[in-house]
Amino acid sequence: MRFPYEQPRLERELAEARTIEALEALFFQVGQLPEQFRTPAIYGRGLFAKGLDDLVPRLAGRLRLADQPNPRGKSNDNVCVLATQFYKTGGHTRVVADIIERLQPQGAAIVVTDTYREQRVAQFFLEGSHRTVLNERALVLCTAGTLMERVLEAYMVLAAMRPSRIILATHPMDLVGVVAAWPFRDVVEFLHHADHFPGLGATLPFSAHVDLTYTCHLACREAGLDPLYAGMAAPEPGPVEASPIPRPPGSRLRVATCGAPHKYRGQGRHRWADYAVAVLRQPGSELIHVGPTDDALIQELTEALTAAGIPLDRYILANYQPNLPAELAKYGVDVYLSSYPETGGKANLEAMMAGVPAIVPIDPTLPPLIQYRSPLPRWLPVGSPDELPAAIERARALKAAMAEPEEAQALAREAGRFDDYAALRPLQPTPAGDALR
Repeated sequence: MRFPYEQPRLERELAEARTIEALEALFFQVGQLPEQFRTPAIYGRGLFAKGLDDLVPRLAGRLRLADQPNPRGKSNDNVCVLATQFYKTGGHTRVVADIIERLQPQGAAIVVTDTYREQRVAQFFLEGSHRTVLNERALVLCTAGTLMERVLEAYMVLAAMRPSRIILATHPMDLVGVVAAWPFRDVVEFLHHADHFPGLGATLPFSAHVDLTYTCHLACREAGLDPLYAGMAAPEPGPVEASPIPRPPGSRLRVATCGAPHKYRGQGRHRWADYAVAVLRQPGSELIHVGPTDDALIQELTEALTAAGIPLDRYILANYQPNLPAELAKYGVDVYLSSYPETGGKANLEAMMAGVPAIVPIDPTLPPLIQYRSPLPRWLPVGSPDELPAAIERARALKAAMAEPEEAQALAREAGRFDDYAALRPLQPTPAGDALR
């Protein structure tokens, strides 16, 4: 199996642990492993924690978690999302919200393990409603004092709830959630959203293994995991504002990008600032940055644009916005430029679905799991900022072709994947010839 992630010491000690105290300490250590995930040896190179996964059935047995088969089989009658925690923004949260939206009016319940002890019940009720932005039917937050107690707590909640379908959307190394879910495996779907990090549960025989990104799907298919490719959903842009943001005199090109600051931090062969300068060197161009920024990113951009003699007001900070397609329509964006050095799979998809071609900087020196892939023919790769002028011209021609009826039909078929997944309808297979390098 390519892309292994091994922890021989932890695997051995978990296998040999005989006391609750020893398991508590080891579960905590597993939970801290993601602190290492952005190191060069792991980032984009490790995906499958098979050694840890193989211990999950044994750990569930050691904690005397009896199997809980569902004799009626999997259905959307009583759906539960089992997660570690949620944030107000981010692709992980948005995907779960998209699933729940498609399950209305029954909706779904959410069980949160809060393995890292960062959430409080009061956080969910401050808006005067007993619901979060996910619009769930009900939310249960595990609050037991130890990790071993939280495994039992999550297990007991699931046993009482008797879900007909469990969507396992835990953080990459949440052993609490994966062990608690194991006894319900005949209705558990592993939602593979940690697409270039190692993730517990990816190699376990749950009822389904569901990939959200195409690069990850190709890796899981190569590994023989019989994965489903559900893709992701893109929101409708909604009605275009009566008074969209006007273009200044001489404006010829509007490029947009979207992402959190960490997606633009650091560098591969280049920096994000290098790509920003390359865009804004085009006559009459503007670059709209949708999403939060921080002082470090703004300082880096300010220095780079100033050194290149580019007015700072041509890099427009649009801040966080809940609907990227609506922002693209509001600004009349011509081309979307993906974040760099870390691409944004959901943002790329939303741009392409909105009829805006995407240019994706790809650093060939980075590992295969970080190389962006998509079955949609609405994006163009570039390997350096020098390639941007030609890519922008090709993207503008591509945008015109995307308006053709056959293109719209192909897009609708691909867009329907996520709806089919949520509805438990069969998914079309992905092209057999596609593979990672």
